[in-house]
Amino acid sequence: MPDSPSPARIALLGTGTMGVGMTHSLLRAGLPVTVWNRTREKAEPLAADGATVTDSRRRRCATRTS
Repeated sequence: MPDSPSPARIALLGTGTMGVGMTHSLLRAGLPVTVWNRTREKAEPLAADGATVTDSRRRRCATRTS
C-alpha cells in the first residue's frame, strides 16, 4: 500500500481582510499555514489561531518540505 501523501503546506502572503479570512478557512480545514505580512504586527494575531508567522516572504516561498 502506498504511503499517504503529506498534507499541503501553504504560505499566505498578505494578511489583510481577505488574507485573514483565507488563513482561518485553511486552519479550520486542518492545513498548516505560514503567513507573512509587510507589517509583522498585523500577522501576529494569526499565530494564536495556529498559523506560523514568518519575517521573510522569500525564504517561506523558497522553502519546500517533503
